[in-house]
Amino acid sequence: MDQRKLIRFQWRAHKLIWGMSGGRLGRRAAGIPVLELITIGRKSGLERQVLITYIDDGGVPALVGTNAGKDVDPAWVMNLRANPQAKARWDGKWHEVTAVELAGEDHERVWNKALAANSGFQTYKARLTRPVPIIRLSS
Repeated sequence: MDQRKLIRFQWRAHKLIWGMSGGRLGRRAAGIPVLELITIGRKSGLERQVLITYIDDGGVPALVGTNAGKDVDPAWVMNLRANPQAKARWDGKWHEVTAVELAGEDHERVWNKALAANSGFQTYKARLTRPVPIIRLSS
């Protein structure tokens, strides 16, 4: 089984456990905290839900858009660029959030935190020709 298929399978299982427990179980994946993000689809206008790991940036989640090494931005990134208003659940609580894409020193600071939390991010980045977007969610 290739790595992307394995990752998709693991996230599906994680999503099932998360959903059945109301977000009480599965708060971490590979040692990194997980949140549930609901965006509005940029094309469909429908709610789109995804579980994703995040980096704690001073009590605020920052999402790293590696897309498991795929050389296209994740759909959730493109949705947040089109409409930065979203909902997210972490630590068992729902939050209305606004997404801000980080650049410059802020991007570099959070990227270094991401690498310290999980060296797998560097493996993904090595496959990419695109920059890795980092999105901070503020409430």
